[in-house]
Amino acid sequence: MRILFILENPFAVDVARNALGSFAEPDSIYFVHNFKDASEYIEKQVVEKQSALDLVITQHEIWGEQALDFKRMLISFPKQIYSHFDFNLEKLPVVLLLPESENLAFYEKQGFSDFLHYSGEEDLHKIIPTFRNEVKKWRRSVVDEMDNLGIRYNSGFVDYTYYFEKVKSYVDTRILSENFKQFPRKLNYYWLTDNKNQIEKAIDEYIKLLKRTHRQNKQKEEKLYHKFFNENNFFLKRDNYTKSWYEQRLHYNAKNYHEPDYSLQPNTNYQTDLNILEVKLPNEGFVKKTTFHPNLYSRVFGHLGQINDYKEYLESEQFDDIIRAKYGWRPNKISFHLLMGRKQDKDDNLEVIEKRVRHFSQGHIHLMTYDELLEYQVKYLERVGLLEIK
Repeated sequence: MRILFILENPFAVDVARNALGSFAEPDSIYFVHNFKDASEYIEKQVVEKQSALDLVITQHEIWGEQALDFKRMLISFPKQIYSHFDFNLEKLPVVLLLPESENLAFYEKQGFSDFLHYSGEEDLHKIIPTFRNEVKKWRRSVVDEMDNLGIRYNSGFVDYTYYFEKVKSYVDTRILSENFKQFPRKLNYYWLTDNKNQIEKAIDEYIKLLKRTHRQNKQKEEKLYHKFFNENNFFLKRDNYTKSWYEQRLHYNAKNYHEPDYSLQPNTNYQTDLNILEVKLPNEGFVKKTTFHPNLYSRVFGHLGQINDYKEYLESEQFDDIIRAKYGWRPNKISFHLLMGRKQDKDDNLEVIEKRVRHFSQGHIHLMTYDELLEYQVKYLERVGLLEIK
């Protein structure tokens, strides 16, 4: 899910982001505070870089400028396309938020996907059904248009006989672009590739894997979890990341290299434009069981040191060319994550963990447990269910 939110008050961003928490992950919402920045985001990120965008939410007036003018900008370029050249920009869903004083009837023929009264950021959760319905309606139309073109829903192949038969020599498409019609292809979006059944199955398999590791006290099984994540890449990507790389080799001389387990590109880069995830085991503890001066296990320090090596490399100008070649761009805002242990152990020792992390200046590394990753996946399953196309 990718959302552009045009919100006048910059101090209301956190409230709005939290209110939309059941609809989209925090990293998937990009906020701007005027229509100029919104237009620039559309032009530079969505059109020039052909990025995906699922929904625009906007207030009707910001600093004297009108959302109507922004909407006219979108529909003034009928040939403009976005999202890997798949969709027409003029049909991008835009929901307009209006104060109670505005007459809704005035906006009926202004081209917005939907419009409604809105009392404030803290009440956004009450109108999530409107946002959800607009996204579902748009996605349903994409599927219907593909079917009209002879492309069966999520099939991975094109029925060219049906597509090119005489009565189908021309099929009108409002959302799908002319480029797509000329070069029919499978659309690679999570809402077409991931479904509730496979996510539920992966969650069950993940839980069994955790039980197996703890029951048998298995050691050195990171590759088993790598295999699981590679077979179920949505477990890490969810609807929050655009792309992932597995064990990307980052050479620092002819023979030696760093190899982060997973590199993930977020949907929007308001906080980071690359996430590094190092995978360790769920049965690893965080803190030594000692009465005096409790400290982190030495292997935890080893994991942190490993990630710091990645950090030093990725922030060094010396390796710019290699980094650009590997990722396709030069990340400037990088987030580092260590996946290990269980939430109960982390919570029980949180005071010591936070104290030692602070003492050793490791606050830039986010410690995530296997239970927290499971919670993310359960929330993703709920969002997929809310937006499922039937």
